[in-house]
Amino acid sequence: MSNTSGVVALREIFDESDIEWITEACQDPEIQRWTLVPRPYTRDHARHFVEHPEMEYWRWIVEQDDTGTPVGLVSIHGVNDNGDAEVGYWVAPWGRGMRVMSSALARVMDAAATDPSIRALTARIAEGNTASRRVVQRAGFIEVGRIESGCRDGDSPTDALLYRRAL
Repeated sequence: MSNTSGVVALREIFDESDIEWITEACQDPEIQRWTLVPRPYTRDHARHFVEHPEMEYWRWIVEQDDTGTPVGLVSIHGVNDNGDAEVGYWVAPWGRGMRVMSSALARVMDAAATDPSIRALTARIAEGNTASRRVVQRAGFIEVGRIESGCRDGDSPTDALLYRRAL
């Protein structure tokens, strides 16, 4: 896809129809390489994720604004005692190249600003995951540290870079 507008909507309500596209997206080698999704990823994994919102502090489906097509997921995993909320995300193969996640993170910032327990968003990204690092940089996050073996690259632990953006 060549659209680079990045115009997205966030949807908080997950339903049965999300199971299929999430299952399909999580077959992607890049999602399996850089995230903690189970491998192999099955329809039962997607069903469990859809049916259990308590697995995350806050989560959204990222959709193209004009079509409503789901193109990714973004979530806040949790909030620490300092008010730092760690985000995680992935973009399905059919949503890449449109800069949807940088736009989605801007909307997550707006939502997070309504939660008094959140003071900043953080993202822990594998050093080799240059695409994801570009996403947070475009969204205004700055690199603030390094975590030894803080992520995975496939089956191997790898160093992570920590990014942060204050609200």
